[in-house]
Amino acid sequence: MRKNARRAPAGLLPFDLRSLETFLAVAEARSFTGAARQLGLTQSAVSQTIGQLERQSRLILIDRKLKPLALTVAGAALRERAQSLLGEARRIMPRVRETASLKLPIVRIGLIESLLPLLAPALGIELRFYAEQLSILSGVSDAHRQGLVRRMLDIAIAGDAMEDVDGLERHPILQEPYVLLLPRSYGVRGHIDLKRLAAELPFVRYTERSPMGRQIELYLRRRRLEIPLGHAYDGTHGVVPMVDAGLGWAITTPLCLYDVPPAADRTRCVVLPTPGLARNLTLVARRGELGSIPARVAGLACRVLKTQLLPALARIMPEAQKRIEIG
Repeated sequence: MRKNARRAPAGLLPFDLRSLETFLAVAEARSFTGAARQLGLTQSAVSQTIGQLERQSRLILIDRKLKPLALTVAGAALRERAQSLLGEARRIMPRVRETASLKLPIVRIGLIESLLPLLAPALGIELRFYAEQLSILSGVSDAHRQGLVRRMLDIAIAGDAMEDVDGLERHPILQEPYVLLLPRSYGVRGHIDLKRLAAELPFVRYTERSPMGRQIELYLRRRRLEIPLGHAYDGTHGVVPMVDAGLGWAITTPLCLYDVPPAADRTRCVVLPTPGLARNLTLVARRGELGSIPARVAGLACRVLKTQLLPALARIMPEAQKRIEIG
């Protein structure tokens, strides 16, 4: 038992590929000098490599008493297997390079509607190197959640981080404050009292089909604001025109207003009174299925938001722009 305890740990290889290559050169040349010439090494280096290989394997591989040199039985067995092993090793990198150049058949991405015009062109350019086909679906976050769970989508960028689902990777994309969109005719300046606002103007809602709509309704309930049901829309394309027409007020986000710009001469936008509310967008994908593609898409989304969204908001909503976090 004491003797076994001094042996090399189980699984430790008794050779490396370079020593096998040297051994095969000696077996072919049947001399250390010929092998050294073939490998571009010194005779001493070749001899030392073979000696170390024999010590590590605890076998005599070369019969040095014979001239020219000859292989022992163990050496002959090693040569047979070493040739196959080295041949396979030489094929590994070409195969890896070939695999790396292959494209995925298709990548399917779900985006909330407000991100679609910003990201779709950039995604088309970025992913042409990685996928034969690119499918981009827009819609509410709940649809993207089901798409990922049912394997109808590969990646989703939405307001639902799906923290209750295992086996996913997540990349933060955007945190943005909610803002009030008001008719310019509503003349209150400075601090805005939401309770008074709700009593004086109809509230234009997002439906609760989306996390955004549900988050806004929860915020209003926590503020003890019981606002009568009125107009409700699935998306910003329905909400903004109502406020543009002076028919009510709304709670939305800077990204939504970038996607559907309100008329500047008929509306104004202010950040929600304290305590405010924020929306988080997250990229979600099944872990380990697409390699580096989810991280690449997340990085691309952050770059586009920084270069396109932030400068626009700095001009039209500077207060909201200062509260935005990307990535």
